[in-house]
Amino acid sequence: MCRLVIGLAALLVLDGCGGSSPTAPTPGATELAAAPTAVTVAGKSLKLETFLWRDFMPVAPPDGQPLLASLQVRTADGSDVPATVRADMVWVLNGSETWSVVPREEKSRSNTAPYYEVIARDGPKWGPGITVDVVVRLRDAEERAFLLRAPGQMIHRTD
Repeated sequence: MCRLVIGLAALLVLDGCGGSSPTAPTPGATELAAAPTAVTVAGKSLKLETFLWRDFMPVAPPDGQPLLASLQVRTADGSDVPATVRADMVWVLNGSETWSVVPREEKSRSNTAPYYEVIARDGPKWGPGITVDVVVRLRDAEERAFLLRAPGQMIHRTD
């Protein structure tokens, strides 16, 4: 009986760690490809800027390091992105292939203001020299979801 309770508890914990929920289904490829390039969240018009790269420095493996993506959410008027806005998922679309990842905020907002920056690591070994579309899912204080897309983003190479 104790093992059953522990097993059920583990399943509940794992189910609550990321993934989709009934109120926030994972968008399909068509919805991601059609995501807007500007959205209004918390009263601010937001846009997405990215820098994507693969590292081929001498210490990297011969076929390079996996894809990294820096995503910067910016306001149209140059003011700070509201503190209640956060990114909880990123998708990179390469033709029929999609990489999805939970981004990390590696620098505090006070260090990146007026923009809000998250990093996506350990992606596929696409490119360099190809273009992809990048989509971020933003959440507001009420947990509403907003998709924001940056089309035609180049994957760069660092040597």
